[in-house]
Amino acid sequence: MEAALKKYFGYSCFRPHQKEIIQKELDGVDCLVVLATGGGKSMCYQIPPLVCGKTAVVISPLLSLMQDQVMSLTQKGIKSDFLASSQKNSQVMKHAQDGYYDVLYMTPEKATSLPKGFWEQLMRRGICLIAVDEAHCISEWGHDFRVEYKNLHLLRKFLVGVPFVALTATATGRVRDDIASSLGLINPYVYIGSFDRPNLFYGVKVCDRSSSFINVMVKDIRARCTAGESTIIYCTTIKDTEQIHASICEEGIKCGLYHGQLDSKAREQAHRSFIRDEVLVMVATIAFGMGIDKPDIRCVIHYGCPKSLESYYQESGRCGRDGLPSTCWLYYSRIDFNKADWYCAVTTDEAQRIQIRKAFMASQNYCVLATCRRRHLLNYFGEDLVMDCGNCDNCTSLKIERDLGEESKLFLSCVKQCGGKWGLNIPIYVLRGSKSRKVISNNLNRLSVYNSGKNHPHKWWKALGTMLIANGWITFFYRFLQEDVRDNYRSVSPSGYCFNLNNYNIIFILYRISYKGEGFLSENSHSQPCSLVLKLSQEMIEFEDLSGPESEECYQDSLPYPEGDQLSEVEMKLYHLLIIVRAKLSQDKGVAPYAMCGDQAIRSLAKHRPSDVERLSQIDGINQNFICKYSVIFIHSIKEMASYLELQLDSFPTDDFSRDAQIESTSMDEDDEFNEIKESVLFYVSISDGITMEEMFDNLKHTNGTLVLQAMEDLEASYEIYQTKGVYRKL
Repeated sequence: MEAALKKYFGYSCFRPHQKEIIQKELDGVDCLVVLATGGGKSMCYQIPPLVCGKTAVVISPLLSLMQDQVMSLTQKGIKSDFLASSQKNSQVMKHAQDGYYDVLYMTPEKATSLPKGFWEQLMRRGICLIAVDEAHCISEWGHDFRVEYKNLHLLRKFLVGVPFVALTATATGRVRDDIASSLGLINPYVYIGSFDRPNLFYGVKVCDRSSSFINVMVKDIRARCTAGESTIIYCTTIKDTEQIHASICEEGIKCGLYHGQLDSKAREQAHRSFIRDEVLVMVATIAFGMGIDKPDIRCVIHYGCPKSLESYYQESGRCGRDGLPSTCWLYYSRIDFNKADWYCAVTTDEAQRIQIRKAFMASQNYCVLATCRRRHLLNYFGEDLVMDCGNCDNCTSLKIERDLGEESKLFLSCVKQCGGKWGLNIPIYVLRGSKSRKVISNNLNRLSVYNSGKNHPHKWWKALGTMLIANGWITFFYRFLQEDVRDNYRSVSPSGYCFNLNNYNIIFILYRISYKGEGFLSENSHSQPCSLVLKLSQEMIEFEDLSGPESEECYQDSLPYPEGDQLSEVEMKLYHLLIIVRAKLSQDKGVAPYAMCGDQAIRSLAKHRPSDVERLSQIDGINQNFICKYSVIFIHSIKEMASYLELQLDSFPTDDFSRDAQIESTSMDEDDEFNEIKESVLFYVSISDGITMEEMFDNLKHTNGTLVLQAMEDLEASYEIYQTKGVYRKL
């Protein structure tokens, strides 16, 4: 298992959970795996076929996602391809059923439409597992339900004894149960990892959607582009997507555009340009959500309140999947909170519509939160964080607190006196002494709190009410609109289009004080001043005019690198030069830069500066296929650039890899083994008209790859063999 990990992926050890999951799969046990994006899910189904020599079939929802993963695996020397309606290579089907591929991807539609004969033939060749990726799509209670996933259980009758493995990054208990039931998992091994992504900074800003705000956002994006960092901007509507895209392009920044109304060719081109770093910015709707496998995205911006925290977590999770510090910003305005009916219009089922509203309300609460955002997110998914994270805007910004006891008591009293029959606006009208028809006709102007809050504007009270909801002093419930009212009800969607809701049950959200709120009123029923110190939300800070220059941008929007991973100024120059080398190579090969090796590996190359293949092989993330194809170029580049920058080569820690120590401890048996490998290499070169390094590895596939490369280097240095254009011949 470890040998396959090092050979194909370049890592020396598994993450704690991975080996146990893989072993269960090899033992034929069904599995349900919930791991955060970037937590190593794909490794759980990519290693087993490399260990047992059978095909792993992976069900994936999006073509673009499959293409990215196939490209990445191919660059690692793993035989992989995909089956879908768009697959134009007729040989893929034949190779697939003959068991040629290590990892075979297919869409759920393709999987359920393949003939019985295909599965019988592949079973004879060997299937080690069926992996259902993005498994939350199976559940009607998931945030991204796909009806075609519901038929995947039918495959079990053809695949007796083959373990089914369901994998997802976001699944509540209800969704997990639905996944297990729908797939017919038999006594599954269930692993639920942490939802925490400690390398991600979470931040929220109130935005007024003005040109000045967009200009500030574009300025930040330009700075990230200058640093070579990739950014995704998610918008809730196509109109916003096109406006933001136009604003970025007007500033001369190359930017991709992706939404559902573009034709497939335009979407494919945008996707390809982004993963290959031809453009560093992508503006997209959530149609781009799961369809991206790029691990080095450094910033994800949500322009508008997302429809649920599940979708927000999934989309922001595209950021920093390589584990390096990255940033997730959410920009919202109060008008975003009016989109509930728009989101509910996708279904007529009342239970699902209530679920959609609950999910949207959770997103709103996240937006106005004044406490640790990571704790709030993890708590939503049923996980507790012992202390504040120190890596979100609320933890790192200047804390502004105020005693809002009297105002909170007034607001809670008003909500209670209104009888829980209204949304937030009516109690605010009452507090501000409004003479609106609803207030007068319902005798709300006779309440004791009427006109007692006129010193604050409507928006101030709305911000306070939202804070009280987010902190649990006010709760909400749902009421369906009566039939006679619903018949004449029309609404306006966020995109500006009217749609008739006659065929739907309209749901109103009504508010009442919670047990926590009741307790606060009970404790402060006397006439003496009461106290409730609250950390102000960003909205409240703006209304209070407390946002002085010292409080603006007073946080760092990502954690610094750990001390051992930090690069000096001159090492950073080498890092950026190596990024350019990787970009040029990837462009020549027509692959994504990250598929060759990740940013973390490039950082390690800049820090340690290996001078030969042996040392290069010790870098985490450098696999055998990379060494075979690119070691000569990278080692030469490192030597040249290190010399120019006056950096010492082979800067490894003393307790780490040491070639001299290794040479001293090498036994005679190891010398004999190396000499035998040299003889084998010389033999294969001699009997051929010319042999590539890849062909040499195929001939010696059961031999230590690092020693094979050393042998070829030694033979070339002693002029026994030579190479031109990647082909080796005997002198």
